[in-house]
Amino acid sequence: MTKHPTQDWEWDDYAEEGFVEWFNGDYGSPYSLRSEYFFGDCLIGDEKTRQNMMYKYLHSAFCSGYKCALYKKLETEVETDNK
Repeated sequence: MTKHPTQDWEWDDYAEEGFVEWFNGDYGSPYSLRSEYFFGDCLIGDEKTRQNMMYKYLHSAFCSGYKCALYKKLETEVETDNK
C-alpha cells in the first residue's frame, strides 16, 4: 500500500526541489533526461500499459523527491549541529 505524504510521512518543503532535480536529471547517459522518457511514455497507445507506466513513474518520482528532501534535511541538521 502506498503511503500518503500528509498522513504517513514527515513532509518537508525540499520534496518539490528534489522531484524537479530528479525529473530533469540524467537518465542512463548524460544525453538523456528522465523527463524525455516520461513524455515518451505519455504517448503509449495502449491505455492500460500507459496507465501502468504512469503509476510506476509517479511513484518513483514521489519517492525520489521524498528521499532527496530527507537527505537535505539531514545535511541541514548536521551543519547546524557542527556550528
